[in-house]
Amino acid sequence: MQMNATRRRGVVTPIGKLFVCLVALMCLAQPAAAASGALLGVYYGNQGWKMEQVQAIESWQGKKNAVVVMFTDWCSQTKGMDNLFNQQLPNIWNNKNVPMISWEMTICTTAGTPDNVEVLAANGQYDAYINTWAARLKIFLSGPDGVYGTADDRRAYLRLAHEMNGDWYPWGAAVGANSPADYVTMWRHIHALFDAKGIEATRLQWVWSVNNEDAGGFPAEQFYPGDAYVDWVGIDGYNWGASQSWSTWKTPAQTFDPMINRLRAITLKPLNITESASTTSTTGGPNVAAKSQWITDFYAYVTASNLKMVVWFNEDKETDWAVFGGANGDTSYKYLRTTYKAFSSYKTAVSASSFAGSDTANPRLLSDTEFAGQ
Repeated sequence: MQMNATRRRGVVTPIGKLFVCLVALMCLAQPAAAASGALLGVYYGNQGWKMEQVQAIESWQGKKNAVVVMFTDWCSQTKGMDNLFNQQLPNIWNNKNVPMISWEMTICTTAGTPDNVEVLAANGQYDAYINTWAARLKIFLSGPDGVYGTADDRRAYLRLAHEMNGDWYPWGAAVGANSPADYVTMWRHIHALFDAKGIEATRLQWVWSVNNEDAGGFPAEQFYPGDAYVDWVGIDGYNWGASQSWSTWKTPAQTFDPMINRLRAITLKPLNITESASTTSTTGGPNVAAKSQWITDFYAYVTASNLKMVVWFNEDKETDWAVFGGANGDTSYKYLRTTYKAFSSYKTAVSASSFAGSDTANPRLLSDTEFAGQ
């Protein structure tokens, strides 16, 4: 800002002083800028095969999901890869959602996966498969015209080998005689193979996602590949309540605060919650009201913590995680011929303007800044 003749050689004249004071008063009178919102995401729809489920929850909540999470393995069978790139991912995109691909390093079956799979991948044993997969992904990202770099290009998030700081996946250091350094080497190697394909960050964002608690004897920080290889940092965390013999009810802050603080100490990359949900299970039995309050508190926590994306794991799996279409709820919603149980607190929470859905008028669904969590 120029102040014309009111400033000379670093000395402010009386007119300049008045101007500075007025500006200062105006700045003090302005409210603090609100933190930017979070992209709204969900895991639902059976890996892109049942998009009518996603359409149902979107109709109920009155808002598109910006992101739909799906899971796929490292099975190199042609049919599986054809299904992924020709049907599942296009199904999600055509519903106006950006897919987040949770790419699990499972070689078709858990039993068939070596417990040093990340070491083998780092050493190039799976390069042929990875290169084929990356080339197929680039074709998907190129859009209907098949030409990469044109207006109809698509987007995706790639969440590779998540929850590596636990003890339940073969790519974690707790399984096999491996180390976090092996995981880092693997990640960087695979990232380089994708870079060689010319896939840019405006089309593909890499999501490094940890469990909210270290359960494999190694801290999550030791698995971090570095800012040059990661676009987003994610955390998976659940309120298990009394659903397991080892679990207790935890608030959103108790679930996420410790890991959020740790990760923000090692990187400034945008932070998101890539999986979360709550049970109704309490020591007093199933409690729909308790879960409803947790949902309200959780989405308020996401906003207050300035997280850039949040994904609800909407499937009754180990317990009743779902907020729509599951075993429990405090309301119901009929979509087409199906009636779904639902939690009204979820609809209320995600309807806030601080949670952004996709922009159906944008052929890329999200702006570059939204896509990158900026």
